[in-house]
Amino acid sequence: MSFDPSKFDPHAPAFIADPYPTYAQFRAQAPAWRVTFKVGPYTLYDSTWIFRYADVKRILDAKALFVKNKNPKHVSPAPFDVLQNMPNGLFSLDPPRHAELRSILDPLFARAIDGMDAEAAKIAKPYLDAAKANRRIELVSAYAMPVPSNILRIVLGITDDDWAGIEQWVTGVVRGNDYTQPRATQAMAGTCAMALGSYFQALTRGCPMHAEKGRMVDLMVESTGIEREETQMTLVNLAVAGYMSTVFLVATGTLNLLKNPAQLALLRKQPELMAKAIEEMLRYDAPAQLADRFCAEDTEIAGVKLKKNDQVTAVLGSANRDSDAFPNADTFDITRDDKVEHVGFGDGIHYCLGAPLVRMGAPVTFRMLLEGLPEMKLDGIPQWQTDPYLRSVVNLPLAIE
Repeated sequence: MSFDPSKFDPHAPAFIADPYPTYAQFRAQAPAWRVTFKVGPYTLYDSTWIFRYADVKRILDAKALFVKNKNPKHVSPAPFDVLQNMPNGLFSLDPPRHAELRSILDPLFARAIDGMDAEAAKIAKPYLDAAKANRRIELVSAYAMPVPSNILRIVLGITDDDWAGIEQWVTGVVRGNDYTQPRATQAMAGTCAMALGSYFQALTRGCPMHAEKGRMVDLMVESTGIEREETQMTLVNLAVAGYMSTVFLVATGTLNLLKNPAQLALLRKQPELMAKAIEEMLRYDAPAQLADRFCAEDTEIAGVKLKKNDQVTAVLGSANRDSDAFPNADTFDITRDDKVEHVGFGDGIHYCLGAPLVRMGAPVTFRMLLEGLPEMKLDGIPQWQTDPYLRSVVNLPLAIE
């Protein structure tokens, strides 16, 4: 079939439902392509997307050439320019501060998630009991969301009473990440982002509430070397990315297991393959599909010249399906043992801080699901969310036999 990259629409329903054939066409014919989106006089989005694994790795690894923040700092059109005044968290810092902060946070996060696998099993059980009693379950709202959500709440050390509001704010932020959404939705996302920042600002100052001792908020507040503003915004980053990445992985991973019944049967028979299965889910259908950077200087990638401050987008989902890096890349194979590492969590200095939480929580969540619901089948049509940056089904109706 003929391919015209100029007609590419990253929000087209067919692309959102299955972006991988389009990624393959881009890798073969237009491995670097500029994507723009305008509303009236405003250019809301303008970035060069990069599709091949080798080029994506270069963007993620070349920390001095491809940076998180451009200079002069990008300012969104009003009224969203107010968000530019919020302090930076770990996710938006560049070297050398990023490396300094990461060296402090990584061991703290390891302490905060210690022993959480047992807690995760306790959290999951009542949701599965309810599903068995009802003989059906809408997996996203009744399992994939509440289980990882409660795991993250405990890891951060936030009270159950406060968490309900945080969940709503996180959902609002994620919904507004799609730049084609109505202004009201984007404005609500900005409001939710500021609410999250305000909450964590108050929490880290102990007024009027306190976090649980020995968990992530408390560990960050007590640690030397982290500025209060960095603590505040890094916690916002963790609340959004740490929660949604596991939710999306469980939801979409379950769908891919159901669509590949031989792999599901193999995982039930050999549960020791769970760790490999999680990595294959992250490669095959990653929750994070795109990662943005800015060029620190004039450069060239995939034959396209880029200028200083130009935005460039590493298409993680495409890189993970590149057959030059992964044999039989479009095959879902939980026994895969590739020598090349996937980029489902990104790579380089901005490798996902929450990856250990996902790798701890997801196996327990899936193990409990497969043990608790030994016979389940798709019982409806899943719908996909519309943001090309984030990939997940928003509903997954299952019948329990």
